[in-house]
Amino acid sequence: MNDEYLWDRSGTPDPEVRQLEKSLGRFAHKHPPLDFSVPVSRLGRSRLRRAQWWLATAAVVLVAAGIWFDRTLQHRVAWSVASLQGSPRIAGKITKRDRIWKVGEWLETDANSRVALQVGNLGQIEVAPDSRLMLLNASATHQQIRLERGLISAVVTAPPYVFLVHTPTAYAMDMGCAYTLRVSDDGSSILRVTAGWVDLQHGHLQSLVPAGASAESRPGLGPGAPYFDDSSASFRQALAIVNFDYQNPQARSDALTAVLAEARPRDEFTLLNLFRRVDPRERGRVYDRLAALLPPPPGVTRQDAVEGGDLSPWWNELGLGHPKKGLKGPPRVEE
Repeated sequence: MNDEYLWDRSGTPDPEVRQLEKSLGRFAHKHPPLDFSVPVSRLGRSRLRRAQWWLATAAVVLVAAGIWFDRTLQHRVAWSVASLQGSPRIAGKITKRDRIWKVGEWLETDANSRVALQVGNLGQIEVAPDSRLMLLNASATHQQIRLERGLISAVVTAPPYVFLVHTPTAYAMDMGCAYTLRVSDDGSSILRVTAGWVDLQHGHLQSLVPAGASAESRPGLGPGAPYFDDSSASFRQALAIVNFDYQNPQARSDALTAVLAEARPRDEFTLLNLFRRVDPRERGRVYDRLAALLPPPPGVTRQDAVEGGDLSPWWNELGLGHPKKGLKGPPRVEE
């Protein structure tokens, strides 16, 4: 970098500095330059040195900020209409192929229309008929969509936690995956994962859903314990009562009995998820059934399970692998 040019515009500027001046020229100061003609003896050498240091620091900060701003603009990404059927609408108007979907716009399909959306190499969404969704954020690090109703199929190759879908009952945060997400008119939703993992959250509840599994969410309750799609119908029906019927403790207890009886070795995954969702007085029953299917690792006791202790070593015994972890944890989502 040419320091003389930064001070008094003498010499030849670096190409990056010239580009920044061109990009930020409309923000240039319009008033005459400050007069620094006061003799050094009147200011004092120490004060002058401090002033020079602050000016040099400010110049470095401004250049760094300009470079960051310029690079941020270059990395903005946008959703575009890749293909369509029928007459889907964006912002109330019938859309066309290659149309850019902008932040704040509603996208709607009727009973006879569907649309496929593409965002660079970060992912693709197929929107089924009778769906309504809004784009909330679109950048290289944050892609957020609100699905109010309907069905979407997403294939995401972005890093973990870049792509997030808000629904009325939970937040689906991809971890490098493919999935479908349906929202019913009453706000309830069901997530089905076909590849990778999805982190489904609402408030303090979290469901990590792997490929081949699903999780339902209900208004005011958030996500229930996930289950594998090949589990029995009676297992899934009883699990729904355990997950969501908080108004009837006896019905939940009876349903838990059915879940434990129906559980296969593959359903150990669901049973581990239940410890955080059942009454503490029921955790001992869950522990006993799980221990019969998958012996607990050393150090994990029945008392740990009943008291809400750390069961992470047991998770490691499932053999499901682990979801991809981002450099940072999941983003904080406003309820």
